[in-house]
Parts: sequence; structure tokens; C-alpha cells
Amino acid sequence: MNKNELPLSGETAFIEALAREFGTPPPDVILGIGDDCAALAVDGDRYLLWTVDTMAEGVHFDLSYMSLAQLGWKALAVNVSDIGAMGGEPRYALLSLGWPRNRDRAGALEFAQGLQQAAREFGVAVIGGDTVASPQGVVITLTVTGWVPGSEMVRRSGAQAGDLIYVTGVLGDSAAGLEILKNRVELDSVVKKPLIQAHLTPRPQVPAGRLLARLGLATAMIDLSDGVATDLFHICRASRVGARVKAASVPVSPLVKTAASLLNRDPLDLALKGGEDYQLLFTSPSRKGEALRQAFTQAGLPPPLALGEVTPGDRVLLVTEMGEEDISGAGFDHFRGVSGER
Repeated sequence: MNKNELPLSGETAFIEALAREFGTPPPDVILGIGDDCAALAVDGDRYLLWTVDTMAEGVHFDLSYMSLAQLGWKALAVNVSDIGAMGGEPRYALLSLGWPRNRDRAGALEFAQGLQQAAREFGVAVIGGDTVASPQGVVITLTVTGWVPGSEMVRRSGAQAGDLIYVTGVLGDSAAGLEILKNRVELDSVVKKPLIQAHLTPRPQVPAGRLLARLGLATAMIDLSDGVATDLFHICRASRVGARVKAASVPVSPLVKTAASLLNRDPLDLALKGGEDYQLLFTSPSRKGEALRQAFTQAGLPPPLALGEVTPGDRVLLVTEMGEEDISGAGFDHFRGVSGER
């Protein structure tokens, strides 16, 4: 096989192949490729967290139903969510903006206003970047840094058999909102508005991530960008464990169920495979269940919701009344030919 040929398909295999080319990171890199953020030892007992994300028009967003200000908000929010997934606090951002030559540059200022609104909300300062002419569509790359005490950082790799699997909120709202936007579905505004808002202006769960890290309540954590089926599988791969998710325990809101019936979609499918909820998915020892509930309640946060259990093995299994279904990695994947805007 030619060294440039990839033996496996899919985004995860692609990233792993690239990581092999880049080799072993230097000693001051505490955590390199394979988690929500890279972590560097640069400030005593604190780690610098570093994440980057790219959004391309026609792949991640469609400006026919998303304003440029909403795009600016979301572009920052998805990066901030990565910092939260490590238990950290976001601090600074660098923006690389590709803007088409034939498009009004006043739109770039509208985008910047939405980004700055999110930056104020999440305590981030935009401190630099780059602008280029894009040959086709808007392309945004944001780099966000943050800090976390070294002893508190939560990785994907700490889950252990017997841990319970939790999520910080309901699932499927963003995926349902995207389906409504793409298909121009007419729904009662009471149902439609919050689902669309969940997709266009997600709110990263940084306070929950910090709480879990500070109190040592999470053994592994990830933010839900590609859906439980894929993101939980990332935790399982990193931790060398398996997982069982109970279908009856998956928190699907009544709004998603209503929208799904009109969209001819399975609400459970939207919840587990739709992605872009930007809730936190984490594992925690079963003995800490009461401590979790109390900590979240005292902090004024909704208590986390249990989905299932970490098990020996290497697969993510969905337990239904009909038996068990392997859903490992069945969420969104850029290189698996999954259609639709992401």
C-alpha cells in the first residue's frame, strides 16, 4: 500500500493518519491530537487549552436561513464549547475570515458584531487573525484559547467500566431545528422558534464543565457536536471501553417529538445522531450520583441526565425493547458521505 493511501474511511481514520505523520509532540504538550483541545504546560500549575474549528459555507451553514450575525455567534460558541469540554475557561480568540471578493464587505461587519456579542457573553477577547479573499463562499476559522488548572483538566480517556453516562441537557433540538430550516416546514411558533434557536445560536455549557472539573466529578468528557452515537464512541475509543445507552433514558424534548412527527423523522435518531446540541456528555462513578445532583442544584444548573453505563468492550450499544443495536460512530462524519449542512 502506498504510504499516502488511507486504509480506513471516515473522519476519525483521516485524523489518525494525519497524527501519525505529525509524530510525537514535544514534552511540554500535555495533550495533543485526539481530544477537544490541545493542552500545553506553560504557566505553572495551569494548562493552556487550545482549539480550532473551521466553518465553510454550504457545508456548515446556509445563509439563506441564517443571518451573518447568527453565524458569528455560532462560530465562536462551537469553539468555546470545546474549552468547556475540558473543564476550562475560554479567554482569547483569533479569527481567520475568508470572504468572497464579489460579496458586500458590510456583511463581514455584521458577522463580526455577532461574534463580538458571543465573545462578551462568554468572556472571550478577539485579539487578532487574518483575512483572505475566498474563491467560493464564506470560510471561517476560529482559534480559541483558555486555561484550566492542571489537576482539574478532564480528558476523553478517563472513563471506566461501571461509570454512568450523563448529558447536561435535552438532545435533538438543534437537529430538529436544522430539519425545519432546510425543509421550510411550517410549524406553530411555540414549537418552531426554540428548535431553530437551538441550532442557530447554541449555548456552550462552560459553567457545567468548570463545575465538573473543579469538583472532580467527571472521569471523561466531550461536547456533543456530532451526536451521542459518534461522540460517546470517541470517549470509548480513548478510554478503551464500551457503553450501553438506554433508549428509554435518552432525553428528547416534547418539542422534538412534535417536530419529528411532522418531519417524518425518528426523534430518537435526531437525538442520538443529529449532533450540534453542544451539551456536555460525560462519565462519572455511580457512587457520585447524589453529589452530582447536589452540586448542579447548588450552582443553579439543571441536574445532569443519565443515559446509560460504561461497560467492558469497545462498542456503543443502544438498548431498546427490541434488543441491542450497535450505534458506534453513527453520528455525523465529514468524510463518510453524510449529506446535509453541518
